Amino acid sequence: MFNPLRSMRRISALARLIILDGLRRHALIGLILFALAGTTGGLLFFDFIPRDIGRAANDFLFSITWLTGFIFLLFHCVQVMAWDNERGALHTFLARPISRTEYALALYAGLAVLLLALNIILGGLGWGVLKLIKGSVGASYFQNLSFPFFLLAGTGLYWIQLMILAVILLFSSAVRGSFPVLLLTLCYYFICSGLPVVRESLKQKITADSNHSLDALLKWLTAIFPDFSWLDFKTLAASSDLAPVASQLAFPFALATLYIVIVLWLACAIYERRDLQ
Repeated sequence: MFNPLRSMRRISALARLIILDGLRRHALIGLILFALAGTTGGLLFFDFIPRDIGRAANDFLFSITWLTGFIFLLFHCVQVMAWDNERGALHTFLARPISRTEYALALYAGLAVLLLALNIILGGLGWGVLKLIKGSVGASYFQNLSFPFFLLAGTGLYWIQLMILAVILLFSSAVRGSFPVLLLTLCYYFICSGLPVVRESLKQKITADSNHSLDALLKWLTAIFPDFSWLDFKTLAASSDLAPVASQLAFPFALATLYIVIVLWLACAIYERRDLQ
């Protein structure tokens, strides 16, 4: 008989093992040092920016955070998901009392917690750097800095990473080996990034009558390859733009959460039917 409480205990226990394994491999420490080096190098060039230093510094720091998280997804999460299968430990994990679905969810939860810790550390570092820059330049060079919008931008960035992490789990459940999963993840990210550009380009080149069916196809492809720009709020942290309404904020997060749930369900379904030999 299915017991949700007992299942959650098994998931949390395996998730803790994955978190401890990530800390033991020093994945977070190495990436934090990488981000710190990138931030320190970027500080040397802010003196050459003639104006609007706040916006430039904000974009640069969020780009460093995104790049660091993307490296974590590609070179740690992919390896962790493939490592158990390649070394034969997956059979041990899936022996009773843990099921394949519980294993997949625990794997996702453990890596999501590590990713959250990485974003919190880098976000705190970025906020401190922004405050330092704002206090070092004149008000005309750094006019606005909002902590709530900074948190919103960081949350949106983390949600994008959770979506990619769910897709990595889906690829890992269906494909053997870390290198194919890495290539599939890169292709997925490039398609998600390029699809909005293709849509805008076709709208400008094709007339409205002939563009209707093709535009509808591209909209349906967005259900598989989501537009990450919906969750990109980094420009609000250091600008004077009007704050978006609550519906504009809730809708992208709700869609992203639904996307994660569907992808996780597909990954668990594949794990349940997968031949481990």
